[in-house]
Amino acid sequence: MTVGTVLTRFSLGLSALNAFMALVNTRRFRGLPAASAAISGQLVVCVPARDEGPRIGDLIADLRAQRGVPDLRVIVYDDGSTDDTAERARAAIDDDDRITLVSGAATPPPPGWTGKAWALHRLTETLPPTETHLCFVDADVRLGPDALARAVHAFAALDDAGTRRSPGLLSVWPQQLSGSAAEALVQPLLSWSWFALLPLMITERHLRPSTAVANGQFLLTTRSRHSRVGGHRAVAGSLTDDLDLARAYRQAGFTTHVRAGHDDICCRMYGGAGELRSGYRRWLATEVGGTAGALVVAGLALVGYVWPVAALATGSRRPGAAALALAAGSRLAARGHEAGRITRTDVMSAVGHPAATTITAAVLVDSARLTRSGALRWKGRPVGRSGDEDVHPETL
Repeated sequence: MTVGTVLTRFSLGLSALNAFMALVNTRRFRGLPAASAAISGQLVVCVPARDEGPRIGDLIADLRAQRGVPDLRVIVYDDGSTDDTAERARAAIDDDDRITLVSGAATPPPPGWTGKAWALHRLTETLPPTETHLCFVDADVRLGPDALARAVHAFAALDDAGTRRSPGLLSVWPQQLSGSAAEALVQPLLSWSWFALLPLMITERHLRPSTAVANGQFLLTTRSRHSRVGGHRAVAGSLTDDLDLARAYRQAGFTTHVRAGHDDICCRMYGGAGELRSGYRRWLATEVGGTAGALVVAGLALVGYVWPVAALATGSRRPGAAALALAAGSRLAARGHEAGRITRTDVMSAVGHPAATTITAAVLVDSARLTRSGALRWKGRPVGRSGDEDVHPETL
């Protein structure tokens, strides 16, 4: 048996596994329930914002238009923005007394804290200890008028399910929007990376931290359960704070869950190829365990999803074509359940899966290199940890 045959069989087996997992998850990865009635109790929405001037007004307008949330409170944290984020936020808030703008210019993140974790820590630590639903929403997210009510109803349904473990965190996965070819090619990998690997029907019932799924663009929990896991202090220095927060909930005995936002919750995560590359490389290596993990994952991805293209040219046409078709199929399934539909652009980007994998592998290796050297920056701040950088609680 030649090396080429071994690689082709490996890629075919991996793509078949992806297709099977995607098929399993089509029954579990659901959208939000209808908002049949107004929610009871208070809902506090925390929005961290740094240099989000072009986007913050749209989100605030969406929050002001929410239905079925009679006791809504929104806190926007301007994290030392260098643009007009604060001015645009004030203009969008107008005279709506449900929304408060907090300035963080005088209190930058202490050593060992990321800006987002510090912003959410400051907001949640000042909340009264009364029980309330707590929602974390990124500034670049867009919300339909029933988004918050539907998310709270979904969390309540999990609470009422009668399982022996209480739900701790609900991640509503936004439909990822794209405005460029690079985004359309790469962004669908975000949901596909877990949709085609982790069976939600099993992982959502158990507490293994390594199988947690979360997207920090929209997270819902309660005040008491957030406090039980240590709040955002538990993920102070994490570059993948959403995943690590979900892991903290599981370690505390709570289950975590993911639902699809479809048209109710959407987000254009990055604006163009340059921003996409900078954004992903700041955290991608951290998600797979650092330099060694990045090299292993990049190598497996290239063998699994790019080798079939070579196999077509080396005589293994049927298994190569089958591997490409299965990988594209699992990707389309993930995208269809994330967005609620499949467009022509989605089909074209799925066909380009090997190219997307190659780009992501390159960014992954670059992320590992820059993280190791401590040279990563995001929105004017260094990110990542040097060898001796830790969280210093005495600075809080």
